[in-house]
Amino acid sequence: MPKATLSESKDVMQNGIGYYELRCSVCDWLQLCGPGMMRDWLRKVGKIRATSDMDSAILVELFCSCASQYVCPECGQHGLHVAAETDEDWPQAVSCEVCSKPIPAERLAAIPGTTLCAVCQEKEEQGVDTTQPEYCPSCGALMIVRPSSSGGITRYVASCTGNPPCRPGRRG
Repeated sequence: MPKATLSESKDVMQNGIGYYELRCSVCDWLQLCGPGMMRDWLRKVGKIRATSDMDSAILVELFCSCASQYVCPECGQHGLHVAAETDEDWPQAVSCEVCSKPIPAERLAAIPGTTLCAVCQEKEEQGVDTTQPEYCPSCGALMIVRPSSSGGITRYVASCTGNPPCRPGRRG
């Protein structure tokens, strides 16, 4: 079962979309779906485009209404059951702000109010950059920071790694 991504966790916190459970009645296959996974399932059945962005209430309603069109990846059965995940099913866990993994209860008891797991805390203390990479707004390739010299002055600029590299921010 795929894990929720950081962006999914943020969507859940910001938009109030909970996780929904997809279940196959034939083989008992089960998957928890957050907003990102809901979009993936809706794309598979052709209900939304890859770049579509919609209100969270509409996303949930469309996801639930299309359940009869979903196909089980294990047995191929058409029509999966959708149910909202309830709070009683999961204890309230605190997630790491960087990696979104749950912080163990022992760590929370030892360091109340911590927002980072032990691994991410260690990386932060060592000075390792844990920020998300930046992507080119034109083509979606990874952006890197490189030196640019002009007139004896060296500046650092964000540059596209696409092939051929585009020039984000310039119109052409």
